Amino acid sequence: MERKMPKGYAVLWAVFAAAYGVWMAVFMPKYVLDNYENMPAEMLVDGKVYSNLSGMVGAHWLYPIWVVISVAALLLFIVYFKKFLYCEKQTKAMTVTAAVLLVAGCVFVVVYGFLGEEPFINKVKFVTASMIGLEFPWLFRVWGVLGSASVFINTLYCYRKYGYNSRAGLIAGSIGAFAIFITINCPSVGSDPAPYFPRPRMLGHWAGALIFAVGCAAPVVIFLFSAAKRFKGRFAVTAVVFAGLLLVMLVLLITVGKSAIIENIPMVAAYILLFLFNFTHIYDRAIDGSGNSGEIVCYYGCPNSQKAGKLQTVRKNIQE
Repeated sequence: MERKMPKGYAVLWAVFAAAYGVWMAVFMPKYVLDNYENMPAEMLVDGKVYSNLSGMVGAHWLYPIWVVISVAALLLFIVYFKKFLYCEKQTKAMTVTAAVLLVAGCVFVVVYGFLGEEPFINKVKFVTASMIGLEFPWLFRVWGVLGSASVFINTLYCYRKYGYNSRAGLIAGSIGAFAIFITINCPSVGSDPAPYFPRPRMLGHWAGALIFAVGCAAPVVIFLFSAAKRFKGRFAVTAVVFAGLLLVMLVLLITVGKSAIIENIPMVAAYILLFLFNFTHIYDRAIDGSGNSGEIVCYYGCPNSQKAGKLQTVRKNIQE
């Protein structure tokens, strides 16, 4: 028997999917299938000529198919909540699915950052993920869909495994996972406003990418720092290392510039962190309370958590 999922999360994602579907069906076709395909080279961020910026030149019938697929991808997040967080217990199938998506997402994100014919030094200095999408538009779409789904599913898996729940974290993660769908439909162009692309559209591209990064990281960071404060030890060390990686990325962005490779640093760090949480026993000892001076604790008191229930029973027996 599965646990009851709050209706708010389903409503949130249904609203996201509906708003996205209307936006794509009513407002975006003229940009993707007309204006963007005829964009002069001098108006693109790298000044190059691309033969198929939309990935749909000569095949505009692909656009409605993509709209249907991407709307379905958004609605699947409701299923992710139900199957990976609000479930009676974690099964082997869930573990395999989360692990495969985690590895696939991490590998794809890393490999994607090296695509294209630009020299390696340029890829490090200024070739961003969205710029790579100018040459590989469909891979850019896969990058967004797979990246958001793999991080979000593994975050839910982590929360369920440790009986943790943060409404703020889950809402932030939902907003972040949705935001990348805006970015992958608004490929990178030059910074100057043009008659083809009003300024709001370019701001949508940048805002979507930023919200994706912050939103998807938020639930992981909230869990990590909450655990570090409560249990210290390995969680505290991990929190310091993770914060250090974010600082390194910030320094690189300031000194070197933004690029897909530099942008990948926090994303790969999140993948590694989720792997350690979800598929190793490195942090289990702290969670079980064996490192807390013998005190048995119910981790964040999630009443429906199998682990939390077990720990509550043990604590009650000890007190009796």
